Amino acid sequence: MDETVTKGKVKKDNTRTLFSIPVQNSSNKGELQVVRTEYHASIDLWQTIQVRENELEKRTLVRQWDQDIMGVPMLFSRTDYTEHGTAMSSILGLFYTRTSYKLLLRLTAPTADFDKVAYEFNSMLETLRTVDGKLPKEDDPSIDLEPVTKKTPQAPLPPHSLEPVNKHPKSLAKAPVAIETVVSTKKVILRVPEGWSAVGAKENMLELKSDGLNVPLHIQLYSTLDSDLPDVALIKLSANDLPLFSKVSSREDTSQKANSAGTSISTVWRVGQADSGYLVTGEASAAMGQYYLLLTYKQTSGIAYKTERKLIEALLSQVSIEPAP
Repeated sequence: MDETVTKGKVKKDNTRTLFSIPVQNSSNKGELQVVRTEYHASIDLWQTIQVRENELEKRTLVRQWDQDIMGVPMLFSRTDYTEHGTAMSSILGLFYTRTSYKLLLRLTAPTADFDKVAYEFNSMLETLRTVDGKLPKEDDPSIDLEPVTKKTPQAPLPPHSLEPVNKHPKSLAKAPVAIETVVSTKKVILRVPEGWSAVGAKENMLELKSDGLNVPLHIQLYSTLDSDLPDVALIKLSANDLPLFSKVSSREDTSQKANSAGTSISTVWRVGQADSGYLVTGEASAAMGQYYLLLTYKQTSGIAYKTERKLIEALLSQVSIEPAP
């Protein structure tokens, strides 16, 4: 079915809803497709299906993760591909509720503007609520669901306007400490909160220190013009640290959350055991415009980790990168 999606509009039919997401200061736009799909099996099977489908379509699977929405995981897969000569990116998300039909979201946009579109998308997800106000339950494949016998009513046809959430956010706050460094021969300013300082700066690398932090944070700075995209770089960085563990007891991921400075933050935290004993690793990306940083943290003390993680999260809540004047 052909359908024209106009800027700032949403159109519906009885099978899907299409949202057009404008991109500030760009002629490009993102598209969010909302459909319902019948699925009642395991999370692992769903993610495996996505891997196989992307292999068949010859698309690059960048990352798979889940995100808690109202106590239920949303199962995400990010892919990159080329369409009519344009680099494109897409996120597919399945809302893993205990229902025969599940909400399926597909976000698509040119890769050059995908971080901006993904930010709007994540802001929209924060507003997701059930119609009756009851919290949904996570699916369990071992539980038999009642078959759907009622005909699903047709969605209303007339379009209505959709303005992206936080299209005009409150004023962005810049961290007070400015550190000048170089990324791809260009001078940039790394901004961090009070109490943080940089040491050992060399080319695109430096270490950040703060009172209360027993180990330095290793920082690498890059430009998307000549390096991987932030999500891809974070995946590679995290994969490099995985062999340090003999056993991983927990892993926490966050993806593309905007901080107070407008920087897109993604993190990976692992807790487990190395051959030598207790080990925690933290990796993060902080992206703003064409520039981003990768952060690496390692700690062998569980007591120190509890306080140091708060310090690192406070840093990530304010950090930003901007071109030097």
